[in-house]
Amino acid sequence: GVAVLLSLAREHSQALAAGPVGTLFSQTRNAGLVAKQSVADFKNPVRTVSDTISAFYSEYPSPPVLPMYRSFLVDFMTNTHLTIVDVRFKYDAVFALGAVTYFNGLMGSYDKLTGGIGASEKIFNAFCKALDMDPAQVTADAEAVRAYAKATPPGTILTHMEGTAAAPDKRIADAFSGIGSSLYGTSFSIGLFTVMEGCGVDVNKENVEEWTKALKVTSSKATGDLATYKQNKNKLRMAEEMIREIEIREKKKLAERLEAKAKALAAKAAEKAAAAVA
Repeated sequence: GVAVLLSLAREHSQALAAGPVGTLFSQTRNAGLVAKQSVADFKNPVRTVSDTISAFYSEYPSPPVLPMYRSFLVDFMTNTHLTIVDVRFKYDAVFALGAVTYFNGLMGSYDKLTGGIGASEKIFNAFCKALDMDPAQVTADAEAVRAYAKATPPGTILTHMEGTAAAPDKRIADAFSGIGSSLYGTSFSIGLFTVMEGCGVDVNKENVEEWTKALKVTSSKATGDLATYKQNKNKLRMAEEMIREIEIREKKKLAERLEAKAKALAAKAAEKAAAAVA
């Protein structure tokens, strides 16, 4: 009896393994093994912030960025990176103007402080390349929008933004028409503020709301960026004032040292002359 039962059980197990249930179990187990292997082998195609920062330092290995500028620069690079890797992001000329304007505002006194010519330009080139952007294109696009803002009345610019008339430069027209369906980031806001300043419009909350309405984008992001933009401008202005004060103090100290040295040399010369007469 027991032997017969064991024999029947074995036959039943074999039948299950050979049938659809056994096949399903085998497929499930194999799928699990493949899934584990796929997860282990998976590599995220999106660059990380640390990848971008490492790329920057590869492009600009030395001399080190001054500490008082480094935190601002890394913060700007991080925010720009997070904007660019977003699938909704589309590069445009107004974004380029915002990136250039912010960078120049940040690094405006850098060359003067370091005593080097072109250090800030090298840093900008490294910044762009680390973010997979062409520095020459970004600069050219920014200058095109800046020139357009200076040469175009505010009312005309608003019609270009609304789409009732076309901007003369396709890069600008594409930026105005495309921002409503793409990611609206901080650099675009700064580009917008720079356009407003360029054509003589006061950059305040009410005007920003009017201009973002013309672009068909939500005004809350732009007005929030406006507050941050003004805070950063104040911080940079205070930093530059501090730098000027330091320069004045250092020049004064240098003048005092030179004057003391000149007096010492004069006294020494007088002593030699007196000794020679005696």
